[in-house]
Amino acid sequence: MLGFLIVDKPKGLTSFNAVERVRRRVPKGVKVGHTGTLDPLATGVLILAVGKATRLSEYLLKKDKSYIVEGILGYYSETYDVDGDLKKVSCPEIPEEKFKQVLEKFTGTFKQVPPPFSAIKIKGKRAYQLAREGKQFELPEREVTVYKLELLAYSYPKFRLYVECSSGTYVRSLVHDLGKSLSCDAVVSELRRTCVGNICEDEAVPLKRVEEEGVEKFLKNPEEVLGFPTVRISEREERLFLNGSFLFKEVPPGLYSVLSPSGKFLGIGVSNGEVLKPEKVIVH
Repeated sequence: MLGFLIVDKPKGLTSFNAVERVRRRVPKGVKVGHTGTLDPLATGVLILAVGKATRLSEYLLKKDKSYIVEGILGYYSETYDVDGDLKKVSCPEIPEEKFKQVLEKFTGTFKQVPPPFSAIKIKGKRAYQLAREGKQFELPEREVTVYKLELLAYSYPKFRLYVECSSGTYVRSLVHDLGKSLSCDAVVSELRRTCVGNICEDEAVPLKRVEEEGVEKFLKNPEEVLGFPTVRISEREERLFLNGSFLFKEVPPGLYSVLSPSGKFLGIGVSNGEVLKPEKVIVH
């Protein structure tokens, strides 16, 4: 088996739970892995790699994401969402115009500190495990980019935002930092991932349906999901590519999904404009 499964993750389920449920529906020995986690609170697009497609997961981890998030001002939790121990904090009523002004500060490239309850590893251990154990630690800030931040609805203390951002951006931290900038606090109450790269929610299949109708029915070819331009090569070039040899191909620089003469996915190639070198080869 080789391909990606576009799942619409339900609320209350971890990404690892989703992987396990799909793993029980594939033949023994076939690998299943996620290509970027979603919080248990979150719903929406979760892309799972099946079989040899697990070797391609890194390309999807780097893709930009989009979300619709709902938040509430005047509350704090260590998890930055309503799944944590909620505490009400003092917060003056904030007019919509002031809220919009502060939103503008969170568009563009800036430094962000991930939430303490996150899957980031610190000396081999997940941050959320350390947080649950009451251990003291600091997460390094990282550079993130928010391409678009649009206010969809506002009725103090609740708000709804549309977010387009780079990989590695934590929407929970974004909402938390937004609250702090308003001399208040804020938590995420609802979160939905609507797109990962070129794959959006209209292509996502409910997990229950996958379990009922089978994984193979919903598997998508790697080139469809990865979103790279494709290049089809000859039989001779196929043999060279599979053996790790470069090909003389005058195509624009960048990454390509390489296909056989019959359209079979062979792997990822990288071009400098004149030569196409194998970066990731998939032997069927």
